[in-house]
Amino acid sequence: LDAADAEYAMQILSMVKLHGRPIRVSKSSLDKKTGRDAMDVGANLFLGNLDPVDVDEKLLYDTFSAFGTIIRPPRIMRDDMTNQSKGFGFVSYDSFEASDMAIECMHHQFLCN
Repeated sequence: LDAADAEYAMQILSMVKLHGRPIRVSKSSLDKKTGRDAMDVGANLFLGNLDPVDVDEKLLYDTFSAFGTIIRPPRIMRDDMTNQSKGFGFVSYDSFEASDMAIECMHHQFLCN
C-alpha cells in the first residue's frame, strides 16, 4: 500500500452511504509529535441556506470539487438526535484561489431547487 492507494480509496469511498449516512474517508491529519492538526487549510467556506432535504455531503462534494482540491470531505451540520440537516455546512479547500473561485461562481446560486 502506498499514497496512490490511499488517494484512490479516499476518492472511491468518500460519501458512500452506509446505514443512511455518508462515509467520510480522509488521511490522518494529526501530527504524532505534537498531537495537533498538521493539515494546513487554504480556506474553509461556510455554506448557508442549504435545503435540509435535498442537499447532502455528496452533492456538496460533486458541486464544489469543480473549483479546486477539497482537502476534507464537505460537512453538513446535523441535529444529533434526528440526523436532520441544520441547513448549513462547510467545505475546505487547499488554496485561497479555489475558495475564491467557488465563492465567485456559487454566491446566490441554488442547489437542487
